[in-house]
Amino acid sequence: MKKVWLMAILFFCLPISTFADTDHLILINLTTNQLSFFENGNYIRTFPVTTGRKSTPTPEGSFCIINKYKNKEYHRKKIPGGAPNNPLGTRWLGLNEKEYAIHGTNREGTIGGRESNGCIRMHDRDIQWLYERVSLQTKVIISRFHTSPEYAAYRLGYRVVSWNGRKVEKDQIGMLTLVDRMHIYWQEPNGQFTKVKTVLPNERYAVYSQRKNGSYYIGNNLYIMDETGEKTRYEQLPYSTLSNIYKRKYHIP
Repeated sequence: MKKVWLMAILFFCLPISTFADTDHLILINLTTNQLSFFENGNYIRTFPVTTGRKSTPTPEGSFCIINKYKNKEYHRKKIPGGAPNNPLGTRWLGLNEKEYAIHGTNREGTIGGRESNGCIRMHDRDIQWLYERVSLQTKVIISRFHTSPEYAAYRLGYRVVSWNGRKVEKDQIGMLTLVDRMHIYWQEPNGQFTKVKTVLPNERYAVYSQRKNGSYYIGNNLYIMDETGEKTRYEQLPYSTLSNIYKRKYHIP
């Protein structure tokens, strides 16, 4: 029986690369009681969750989704699926670790605390959103960290291609944040620049090229000029993100 169970675990936890349609990651942070979802290398959303009590802790490690149920029966007390008093809520994402799962709840007010028997509880509206997007074999990492979900996922081996919660555009090299009122310019065919728009502080733009004279190309033949560097804050796209984009594009292991 043990041999059969071991073979089942191995089957259900094949590497993500084996399945072209399961490039997802669920990352659960036990420090903040938050669950983050990634798809095709991009950070998508973060949700509040409830995790285990000190006496019944949520297991840490790397797992995967092995089953999915709508309105699952609560067998321990024989409560039918979909019943208002069913503690599993309306959706269940089972892990390959005993009887642990990510599921909904009938006690919405408890989300964010540490009072489960080890499972990860979500608001029913959140687990319904996640359920529709998660495939079997999706990798689930449960850990503790004090960094952003993107950086934590990168450190844990996932090839993250988003940056600061945003999708990186094709050929993007950085991000420009305005700290003062600025003008946007259009470059004429003769090379001259014409002012076309005034923009306010805190606006952010993807940058596709940068020149030493303080001009930033923001796409569609538009530029922002800041010769002194005092009216903008430029951030270079991290090398790790550029590397991951390249590796994903060319399917490099």
